[in-house]
Amino acid sequence: MHEASGTPLTHVHLPLSEEKTLYWIRSKSFEEMDDTDRKLMLLLGENPRMHYRELAKRLRISRQAVHHRMQILTEAGVFRRMKPTISVGYFDAVPAAVWGRSRTTSVEKTLDELGESEFVGRVVVAGDNYLYVLGCLRDTAELAGYVEFVRRTAEIPEPTLGMANMDDGIMPDWMSGGKRRKSYKKLSLLDLRIISSLRDDVRRPTAEIADALGVSAKTVRRHLETMRSEGSLDFDEPWDIPLGEDMLTIVHLDLRSDADKVEVAERLISKDPIHAYYFRSFSNLPSFLLGLVSWDKMSEIRRILREIGEDEDVVTVTPNLLYLERTYSNWAERLPASVTHSSESPRRRCLRPGHGT
Repeated sequence: MHEASGTPLTHVHLPLSEEKTLYWIRSKSFEEMDDTDRKLMLLLGENPRMHYRELAKRLRISRQAVHHRMQILTEAGVFRRMKPTISVGYFDAVPAAVWGRSRTTSVEKTLDELGESEFVGRVVVAGDNYLYVLGCLRDTAELAGYVEFVRRTAEIPEPTLGMANMDDGIMPDWMSGGKRRKSYKKLSLLDLRIISSLRDDVRRPTAEIADALGVSAKTVRRHLETMRSEGSLDFDEPWDIPLGEDMLTIVHLDLRSDADKVEVAERLISKDPIHAYYFRSFSNLPSFLLGLVSWDKMSEIRRILREIGEDEDVVTVTPNLLYLERTYSNWAERLPASVTHSSESPRRRCLRPGHGT
């Protein structure tokens, strides 16, 4: 059993019903996700190092059942390798999303070519050749070149640019990337080595990390807790929900011009925080929200979409089914390993807040 440490769980307090766990304990196969799996994914999204004991307590099932569910979801490809990253806020980086209908005749080839950019971290493909290219830039000076790269490479003649709003408070920090702080404690060489040690397994036991780095487990635990509480350490969760037989639907919402985006998003999330759990606003798109709805029943997806459309501040609802996702290692993710293997002096190797190099 992995030892794990991290910040206390503060966001996911979801209503729980009686769960039938016997199937999961005895069965070796995977058929479809249930709400316990979806809650488990949200809990691990907030803190992927959460101990099995705490996960079991939150889900009101046994530790054996938690372990088995994680194993089954991993084998099915729903859980993929979570990646530790230095936060967008620490670098004062610029998260930028570009989306639109692509004219490509080979999606796979286009995904390969998009991955050649050091800025692209994730690409999501929806119906009608709609591509969502999520990137992270060092500063706004790189914005025009990035948009042009996506437009040309993805063959999107009329791309939409969305500058993700990190400070609106709609989503919890672990999902949104976190509000930017006025200042961050500078990451040390040991911090970077700890981050690098989690690349292959974010749930790697603290004692094992300590042995590999030649420090005490207490020191590793303290550094991890400090980086998480400071907001400098983040985790990227590359889930493949469609493999869990859930239909993941992206939703474009056009709002009334006088609507409060934060109030609208919070109101919509409160209707069903398990299945309609994500809404993103963009600083350059004042009357627009991007949402995600996940369920294995089309009738329930239609119900959620209908309830969203009935909101007094929602003008139009445009859904589209997602069917493919590709993740990449961008410049920010590669930095800890590259710096710790550098021949530069320790002082030079410590990354300063607000600087990507």
